[in-house]
Amino acid sequence: MGHLLMGLSSLLGALLLISHAELPLQAQGRRAPALPASKPTIYDPDPLTCQPATIREAFERQLEPYASQSPTVLAQLRKVQLDMTRSSLQRCVSKGLMDRETASALWTELVSAQTTGSTRP
Repeated sequence: MGHLLMGLSSLLGALLLISHAELPLQAQGRRAPALPASKPTIYDPDPLTCQPATIREAFERQLEPYASQSPTVLAQLRKVQLDMTRSSLQRCVSKGLMDRETASALWTELVSAQTTGSTRP
């Protein structure tokens, strides 16, 4: 009987070792190496993209799919859209594809249309 228990114990121990080796590192209580930081894709503006009409239309079009959302959600989405548009205007100006006055006027127009208190580009 003792040999049977020892054999069973050894078998269970071996099974535990095998199953433990197949577990992912996190399940074993060990940390996996950190994944490399991802870089956001930044698209360089081009002359067509930096036209006030193009930016204005894109701004409005980006919000259309969310028209059925609550006013709170829409306000947050407008804020995000304004932030992205501000970045686009800044890139257009920095690349020389739009003058600062045009960018400022467009920014003022978009902000006043959205009734938010964001800063100018």
